[in-house]
Amino acid sequence: MSDHEYDQHGDEYEYLPALIAAIADPSAREWTVDGWRIERLGLVRGTAEYGTIGDPLGPESTGFPMRAGGTPVYLVTAQDDPGTPVAALVHPSDTPPVRSDDWGDRVATPSGLIVLHGDSGNTTIGPSGEMLRRTWATLHARAAAEGDDYLLENFRGHLTKVARLDPADWPVEPVEGDFANEWLMLPDEDGTGTVLGILVDPDGSSTTMCLDAEGEPVAALLTFGL
Repeated sequence: MSDHEYDQHGDEYEYLPALIAAIADPSAREWTVDGWRIERLGLVRGTAEYGTIGDPLGPESTGFPMRAGGTPVYLVTAQDDPGTPVAALVHPSDTPPVRSDDWGDRVATPSGLIVLHGDSGNTTIGPSGEMLRRTWATLHARAAAEGDDYLLENFRGHLTKVARLDPADWPVEPVEGDFANEWLMLPDEDGTGTVLGILVDPDGSSTTMCLDAEGEPVAALLTFGL
């Protein structure tokens, strides 16, 4: 087993049954099942055949096939802690998953922001410029309100040292409602698709495929925090 893989065999994600039950009910937007809150965030749209998952200020990303018309994404939080995302499921297939795969891969999220988009460009930041600016404003406001600037300074460090971006002139007052439940959906830079951003643990995330009854991959589960 490589350093970038972990074994999930025999240790099913505790919230996965609730998530699968929610996906099977396309009529609702939010569910509370067995102590878990599941929220359908909307559709990731774009011109690419394969969408991208990754930290726009990080060293790596992974992909997923885009569903025609847009790929739905579901967010999982604990019912008693809705401000802390536990996982997200990207569902490019019409077929619902029934279980997770035995193996997953780690994905670095050093800036604390993970982005999903369907842009066909090949630049690192890609369509995420406005998402970065809105994240900056949100973290700036939270640091001022909470008296803890760790996440802000961590984000600043990746902006300036990795992406060579200077946020000195960026707005520091967030748009009302931005990242209210730790996620934000915006139009992409070209106006041809959408960009989904989720504030996550800078220590890293992981991806695990979810399988249908025939053992075929039909969704990708992102787990936040390692």
